[in-house]
Amino acid sequence: MGEIPARVVAVALLVLAPGCGERPRAQTSSEFARVQVARTQLAAARATLDRARDEAQGEEADAVRRAQSEFGAAYERYQKVLAGFLTVALNESPASPETLEALGLYADAAVSNARILLDRGGDANRAVTVLEGAERLFRALDVPVPRDLVATLERARQIQAGPPAATPTVPAAGGPSRGARQQRPARSRR
Repeated sequence: MGEIPARVVAVALLVLAPGCGERPRAQTSSEFARVQVARTQLAAARATLDRARDEAQGEEADAVRRAQSEFGAAYERYQKVLAGFLTVALNESPASPETLEALGLYADAAVSNARILLDRGGDANRAVTVLEGAERLFRALDVPVPRDLVATLERARQIQAGPPAATPTVPAAGGPSRGARQQRPARSRR
């Protein structure tokens, strides 16, 4: 799975824009239906890709490439539809059940992408940025941040901070220090 496109992350900035009034409930529901359809298509493409990878033999690499391409297109479509919905819904009907559900889907995608970055030894800074962007949306709407988002963000911050520095040890009194070079008498080469 690829990274969250920058246009989805930009949704976080749109939360701060003033709302334009409440959108009719039926309109919000019908637009959210597009998000659900795109998500279903993404799940189907993921299943096809997984099946192609499981069944792949040397000459079936083309099937895997086609499935990967279809998955990539479905993923981009889903991200675009979700971002489009959230861009409008967060400003016009932030408290609607559809908006909150779409926000949960956005958080799921952020967590998934961050885990991929962290598990593959990727950029923890980028993972933290993605997760903090999702967290800000929940905080801006004053709704609880999903537990998996909080836990993944905490893990990413720990990785970002790196391992704790080793505590230097003090050599025993009167004994030679382990790290210091010891002076040896010079030998004559005659």
